[in-house]
Amino acid sequence: MSVDNQGVERGTRQQVHIDASPEAIWSLVGDPNRHPDWWPEMLEVECADLSEGCLYRGVVKGPFKAEEHELTIERLDGCREVSIFCEGTGVTTRFVLADAQGGTFVEGYFSIEPNSVGVKVIAAVTGRRYLRSWLEQSLANLKQAAEQQPAPS
Repeated sequence: MSVDNQGVERGTRQQVHIDASPEAIWSLVGDPNRHPDWWPEMLEVECADLSEGCLYRGVVKGPFKAEEHELTIERLDGCREVSIFCEGTGVTTRFVLADAQGGTFVEGYFSIEPNSVGVKVIAAVTGRRYLRSWLEQSLANLKQAAEQQPAPS
């Protein structure tokens, strides 16, 4: 967990078993262009160069209007792990996949290191609760999307 200098946890972790192959799930989490298919509030993505360290644009539904963000793929370990950082919000998201009992075990982790006054206020008031809810919905949507798509050939 990410912990700030006052000892407040700024992250949450959850796991889910999905009845789909790691490759099917990776096609959704490992390609940012597929994130609007399952990631809550993600409206649009433009990612031309899919590689570790690349920057891409994402449009996210905000409380009042859609907001454009620049995101960085911090880690991209083919069909195993992806970690993404949003500079504008200070949010890091990570998904780790592992073969498990005929499906895939997915661990999601979201953390926030607020980098603006507005984000610091939101993080202080609802940060961990919001991240937990967002991660729970993300994993539920990912499970639904992965289990409904045809298996990769």
